[in-house]
Amino acid sequence: MTMLTPPSPPAEPLLGHLRLISKDAPAFLRMLGREYGDISTFRLGRRVVYFVNNPDYIQQVVQSKQFARTNLTRKLLSSFLGDGLFSQEGALHLQQRRLMQPAFHRERYPLYANVMVDNSLAAVSDWRDGETRSITHAMMHLTLEIVSQALFGSSTSTEARQIGEALALVQKAIDNEYELYSLLPDWLPIMRTGKYRQAVAILQTATQKIVRERRKAGQETGDLLSMLLVAQDEDGSCLTDDQVTGQVLSMLFAGHETTANTMAWTWYLLARNPEARNKLSAELDAVLGDRVPTMADLPQLKYTDMVTKESLRLYPSAWYAERTPNETTQIGPYTVKAGTSVAVSVYVTQRDGRFFDQPDQFMPERFSEENIERIPKFAYMPFGAGSHQCIGNMFASMEVRLMVATIAQRFELHTLPNYEPQQRAVVTMGIRDELPMRISTRRVQA
Repeated sequence: MTMLTPPSPPAEPLLGHLRLISKDAPAFLRMLGREYGDISTFRLGRRVVYFVNNPDYIQQVVQSKQFARTNLTRKLLSSFLGDGLFSQEGALHLQQRRLMQPAFHRERYPLYANVMVDNSLAAVSDWRDGETRSITHAMMHLTLEIVSQALFGSSTSTEARQIGEALALVQKAIDNEYELYSLLPDWLPIMRTGKYRQAVAILQTATQKIVRERRKAGQETGDLLSMLLVAQDEDGSCLTDDQVTGQVLSMLFAGHETTANTMAWTWYLLARNPEARNKLSAELDAVLGDRVPTMADLPQLKYTDMVTKESLRLYPSAWYAERTPNETTQIGPYTVKAGTSVAVSVYVTQRDGRFFDQPDQFMPERFSEENIERIPKFAYMPFGAGSHQCIGNMFASMEVRLMVATIAQRFELHTLPNYEPQQRAVVTMGIRDELPMRISTRRVQA
């Protein structure tokens, strides 16, 4: 028998579960998965959202061509990213993804690796033993420098900083207003206060200027923007300037704040787990000695890789996504009508005790060669899956490992007494405050 309505917790009139979600969305969704099974529902005003928390159902939602990003998601992202990869679906999305792919070819990765290590060294050059630093701020600055240099080279750093500051303002606007957007009809335009409109204008103007000037110069400079400007599809078509602008903004958005969040959570987890931190230090000493890491070292930095994978399991930056079927479909025993929102949370699935022993504990060894095969494929996917899998996942994975190796080789970071960071989870999962940490220098142990 087909059951038409999945279970749902008690809801308030009119608001539904909005206040519970606003208070702590990750905790609310974990409760849903734990108490209401693999498919449940929650309500945002009149909008009913199906929530799936089973690898088989998740695979169907993220891989099937029947499912696409919701109108709300696309409208929010296109409001400040323009015609980028995040706001496209279907044939246009696949075409743009093909055109962007050469920018992430393996041949270019040694160059990107040098950018990552050099900027990491520069970022910690003024760190001193015993001082306290805002690690969220430091990581935001570092990842912006890395992604802007990989995208633009070193000649547009001023514009890149403007774009980074504007992206932060827009992200804050979306975080503050997301629940409101979810209550509004799809046909209503997304409007923001004056300073956020100004931030969007800065994003578009600064990026368009960079694209126009580079197009006019017509020079191959070896960065991602150069690749986008000359990219051609099989039929000879190229990206328009508006599309290039959208792709640049999408990569800045995806490669800046999300990676900074991952780094901040990684330092916090290592500080709270000194045994893992000591194992990481021992590996860095054994493999690198006192020289800087390179891309060629990554296969030998196995524990470093386990640390970053475990950090992404516990705190995936892209922690929540919604899709919608383009026709009535079946998920498990339930019929889901076309246009219905279906939510997936990798944060919830990656902390599910059915798939991970002691799911809330930081245990990098679960990603060792002998253990990783036990993890169901769609129970761990911090970079997404299917046609919307992060196109820069290899770039981001290399970046995090090289940043961890470069910085942990030189410093240990310690949390302050009685300090506990607060999650900020709306579009991305970050830390609500500055994450102050005490710096201590370390030396290579022979």
